[in-house]
Parts: sequence; structure tokens; C-alpha cells
Amino acid sequence: MRTFLLSLFMCSAFALASSGAAAACVVPGRWLEPGQGEAEPAPLLERMSRKSVVLLGETHNEAAHHVWQLDTLRALHALRPDMVIGLEMLPRAAQPVLDAWVRGELGEDALFERSRWRQVWGVSSDLYAGIFRFAREHRVPLRALNVERKVVREVTRVGLAGVPLAGREGVGDPARPLAGYTAWLQQIWGEHMPAGKASADGAFARFLDGQLLWDRAMAEALAGAARANPAALVVGLMGSGHVIHGYGVEHQLRDLGVTEVGSLLPWDADGDCGDLVAGVADAVFGIAPGERRRAVVPQ
Repeated sequence: MRTFLLSLFMCSAFALASSGAAAACVVPGRWLEPGQGEAEPAPLLERMSRKSVVLLGETHNEAAHHVWQLDTLRALHALRPDMVIGLEMLPRAAQPVLDAWVRGELGEDALFERSRWRQVWGVSSDLYAGIFRFAREHRVPLRALNVERKVVREVTRVGLAGVPLAGREGVGDPARPLAGYTAWLQQIWGEHMPAGKASADGAFARFLDGQLLWDRAMAEALAGAARANPAALVVGLMGSGHVIHGYGVEHQLRDLGVTEVGSLLPWDADGDCGDLVAGVADAVFGIAPGERRRAVVPQ
């Protein structure tokens, strides 16, 4: 059960809730700043390009979200060509493979085989291939943001205090969670745990520790990339649940002293309009049902 829940929360379950409503609350192909209204793409993206770190959310198995990410990367790169792309999908051990890919030393089959993509991520590599090709085409460094899944599983099993620094791949102690994050995760936890087990044996507290470690690992890697090259725009690709309301990775980045953080999310046509409140992200982009490609800036 613990392994099942870890997979559930860290992967596809971090999609934003769907309401099933017929009318989209964000016009497909348009940007919206929650709490303010529609935003023109050029000034919005220009503002984002001046950040130290920009987080792009996703639902991992939604092809249209990765098309949107690639379009957004292209637009930001045009404004600030010095860029680094961070990937939630791969653990730090994959870094030499990413470096070799960007240098042009590997084919795609070798990239995904040597990075253990299928084992560590499990979502079709085809959905991400365009992003990898973009990085190599423009020699944009790629950074593996994650730790091995077994590290987070162990924290979820015994709690953060039970796993020493040496067993966390060097990830430090996370900042304690914002109250909204704890409440949100507690709600989702209760909805997915079997009746009577949602609060048993401190399991949620340990799960929360695992989530915080995951957020902290990504934040430390992003912060490290930003400090190594202050001239670069560091863009992190990750599940939307690590991005919304600044609860997850952004909160940890700020604790690390990185305060110029932007957050952008794809918003599906059936997304719950009640979730579209001020602070959920700096801006969201409307995704049409079955959408394959739509530019985020005027051509």
C-alpha cells in the first residue's frame, strides 16, 4: 500500500482536479493570470524570462502538456538563450548520460536506455522526446533533479528522522510545509487510503516527509544550477502538484534563498474552475481536448 500511494502521489495523481464541466474556464490557446484575467503572451513570457527559476507543471502522461512545455521553452529560450532545463523525471545518477546527450554523443535509444528511463520513470519516452531534441539542438544543459525512488520510499517507510543524510543522496532537511500543502495532501491521502487507515500509525506524517524530501531534492538541484550560472534561466519540468500555490518546490527554493521564481501550468478544458484562484500559479495556459500543437506566442 505504501509503495502504491507513493507512485500515485508522485506521478499521475498530481494532475489538477477535473470537474467534468462542459465549458472551459481558460480559453484554449490563451494565457490567464488567476485572479486577474487573460494575459498577453509576450509581456507575460518576458517577465518570466527575467526570473532565476521558472517551474513548468505537467500531468506526466498528457501529450498536450509536453507540447505546451516545449512551446514555452522555445519562447523563453528566444528571450533568454542562456538556459538550463531541469527534469523531475530522472535521478542524479543519470547526469552523465544527459551531458553526453546534449554533447551529441548518444542516440535516442541509448539516451533512454542508459538513463534507465523505463525503470525510473515509466511514462512513455515519446512524450518527452521533443524536449530532449530541443535541448540538444540548442546545446541547452539538462539537469537531473531527482533522487532514486528507493530513497523516497525509505523516508515514507520510516520518516525523515530515520534516514540519515548519507542515505538521502545528500539532500538536506526540507523546510517545514506550508499549512495549505499539508491540508491539501491530507485531503488527497484520505480520499485514496482504505477506510480506517488514513490516520493509522503515523503513515500520513511519513508520507508527508517523503513528499517534502522529493520537493527539496528538486529545489536543491535547481538552486545549484542557478548559482552555478547566475546568467542562465533555469526551467524545471515537473508534475503540477509540485508547483501549485508555490507549496512544493517553490517553497523549498525560497528557503534556499532563491526568491525570483515563476510558475506556469497547463490547464485542461475540463479543469475545475473552482481551483483557478489567485496564487495557484503566475499564469495558466488553456489546453484544448485532444490538442496536439498550439503556439504560446504569436508566430
